Amino acid sequence: MASRKFYAYYLRGDQISLIEQDYAYGDGQTLGQPSLDDIGPSGGYLWKSPLETVADGLEIEYTYSPSYFIKETEDTNTALDTYKSTNGYLVLEDAGNDDFSASPESLADGSYIVLKNAGRWNGLHKVSAAGTGSITTYTKYSGDGTTSVAFEETVTLYYNVDVLNNEADTIDLPTYLSKALVYYVKAKIAEDQLEIDAKQYFMKEFYKMLEKHENSKVWGQRIVIPGTHAIR
Repeated sequence: MASRKFYAYYLRGDQISLIEQDYAYGDGQTLGQPSLDDIGPSGGYLWKSPLETVADGLEIEYTYSPSYFIKETEDTNTALDTYKSTNGYLVLEDAGNDDFSASPESLADGSYIVLKNAGRWNGLHKVSAAGTGSITTYTKYSGDGTTSVAFEETVTLYYNVDVLNNEADTIDLPTYLSKALVYYVKAKIAEDQLEIDAKQYFMKEFYKMLEKHENSKVWGQRIVIPGTHAIR
C-alpha cells in the first residue's frame, strides 16, 4: 500500500528546490530552515532533500514572469544563415554581410536580441560584438570553431528588445494593475510579519482588482440566466 508523502519548496533567486518531510532524529538533516524544522531530543518531523525517486508523481504549478519585452515586433531581421563557435561563444553569421552595428539594428556590446525559428538557439541572447556579417554573443557554445552550421529554417531576429536588468527597470504594467501590485506587495510584507488578517485583506483586494481588470475587457450586455429549478 502506498504511503503518504509530503513535499514543500523554497526559492533561492530564480531557482526552486523541493524538500520532503521525514520523521527521524536530527542526525543527517540536509536543510536547516528554522521556520520548517521541528526537531526534538527524541526525533521529530524534518524537512530534507527528497529521500527517494518519485516517477511521474510531482506536478508544479507556476506563473511565468518574462525577463524581457519585444518593444516592436516589426523590428526584425531575417538575414542570418549560419552559426558557429568562437572562443567558446555563439557567433551568428549572415552570408549577405549585413552590418548589424549600423542602423536599424545598431547592435553593440550589451545589446539584446531575441531569436525565433533558430532551433536550440531560440530565445534571448546578449550581444558582445556586432559587425558586418556576424553577431557575437555571450551565449556559451563549445562547437567546432572552424565549421559553420546552417539554420534549418529562416531565422527571425528581433533587435528592439527591453530587458529587466535591476530594480531600477520599469515593469510594463497597466496603471490599474500597478495599483493591484501594491496590494500584493503589502500582503507579502504582512505575511512575513505573521499578520495573517492583514495579509488576507490585502490579497482579497488584490484579486478583486485583477477581476475588475479582466472584466473590463469584456464588451456587450451581460445576462444571468436562472437555473432550470429556479423560482419564476
